[in-house]
Amino acid sequence: MFISCQEKQENPNKALTLDAFSELRKSAFCVDAQTVKKHLRQLAREDSGKMVADRQTRSHYLNGRPLLWIDRMGIDQRADSLMAYLEKVEEGGISSEVFRRRQLTIDMNRAHNMEMGDSVADINRVYARLEYNLTKAFLRYCSGQHFGYLNAEYVMNHCDVKDSDSVRVTYYQLFDIKVKHPDENFFSKAMRKIRNDSVARFLKEIQPKNTLYPALCKRLKEGGLSEAQRLTTICNIERSRWYLEDAPEQHKKYVLVNVPSYRLFAVCPDSSISMRVGCGTRKSKTPLLTSRIQRMDLNPKWFVPQSIAKGIVYSHGYLKRNNMYIYDKKEGKLDATRGSYSRIMEGKQYIVQEGGPGNSLGRIIFRFPNNHAVYLHDTSTPWFFQRSFRAVSHGCVRVQEPFRLAQFLLKDPDEELLEKIRYSMSANLTAEQNEDVDTSLMVDKSLLIHQVKVEPEIPLFITYYTVYPNQDGVLTEYQDVYGYDRALKKHLKPFIN
Repeated sequence: MFISCQEKQENPNKALTLDAFSELRKSAFCVDAQTVKKHLRQLAREDSGKMVADRQTRSHYLNGRPLLWIDRMGIDQRADSLMAYLEKVEEGGISSEVFRRRQLTIDMNRAHNMEMGDSVADINRVYARLEYNLTKAFLRYCSGQHFGYLNAEYVMNHCDVKDSDSVRVTYYQLFDIKVKHPDENFFSKAMRKIRNDSVARFLKEIQPKNTLYPALCKRLKEGGLSEAQRLTTICNIERSRWYLEDAPEQHKKYVLVNVPSYRLFAVCPDSSISMRVGCGTRKSKTPLLTSRIQRMDLNPKWFVPQSIAKGIVYSHGYLKRNNMYIYDKKEGKLDATRGSYSRIMEGKQYIVQEGGPGNSLGRIIFRFPNNHAVYLHDTSTPWFFQRSFRAVSHGCVRVQEPFRLAQFLLKDPDEELLEKIRYSMSANLTAEQNEDVDTSLMVDKSLLIHQVKVEPEIPLFITYYTVYPNQDGVLTEYQDVYGYDRALKKHLKPFIN
């Protein structure tokens, strides 16, 4: 109910101008855009951060580009969205102070509660610091989560010294996986997301796509880990952030070898298999790479690596017992007694082992293009699969169940083809060379095949995770056989608590 006395009163605020509010003006709450930009340029000049995100932040403000977070309304929910993600960043093993979260929280509270006035909390300084630190934190977080906080190729390819002198050090390039890095386009896109009020959506989009990432973060968050286990978990979380140009998540069918667990996983929607493998020793490490398996060769010849050949070239009895001969670039195939150490070292001769029983590559090899002349293959010494430590090869990967892998790789294998592969892997190819052999042991050449194409080609990933699901899917910690975790821990130190 409304009651009126019906007496007309003139509105005293009628025809007010902005000058009428001048008495309410307080200098402590007055923001001057030019003063803010002056402080921003000073912050940029004082910033010595070395991350790519830091260089982008400095460039933006030193070149006088527009403010991203501050407008005439002050600080809005875009900053709150970023702060919400920064509150959870330590669940992935990264310290929140990498993003200056403590200072951001102090300044955000001052801005929201208008706690300004003294020289330390001068509003122009606070807003400049907020603007700069929000941009720096946003770009650091987005690039780190989407691509990894470390440069994977640099770190991993500076682990194994190849040669050194007083001038320089060279390294073996054993990390041959293509990794994407943040570029100008990415940072430009990120800044557009700030201006277009798409911060929350973008922060969700840039999270790691590796399916292992949430499982590793959960392991870290649940606690109960020793300090060594915690650091190992953080190393593997960082690996799972790396943005690979080609990744298992992009394929329905693929083969993955995880070196520390000495295990191969052949994955497809219908049925997946797992088997033990042997990998390179610490001196002749298996390279980490991505490729495509293109074909299988049955009863392959083995071209003995020079590092081995130089030590056995004059062991004529050993060479003959193991069906080895000399191949000379000028004279062709020679008897085992015709080998020359100097010609071996000059690359003019090779020691070759015939295919068949006793061949070091076994009875089948799985070939894929790579820069290291390594393959997946069978072995003539299957007993070593019973060992827990299986770093035994010169870089290749030896598989425990080669026929089973061959069957997996073929799209629609018919029984006739499988029978030929099975027969070729067991036939005694040296029987015909022995005059006293039983004729029943002679090779049936109609069943013998030498090569099978893999169509379509199957993606192959040789990886290095020291925390990885075992054959039963249980997250398990494995030995850092090549010492790569040590390198990661060293480079991650500035990013973790």
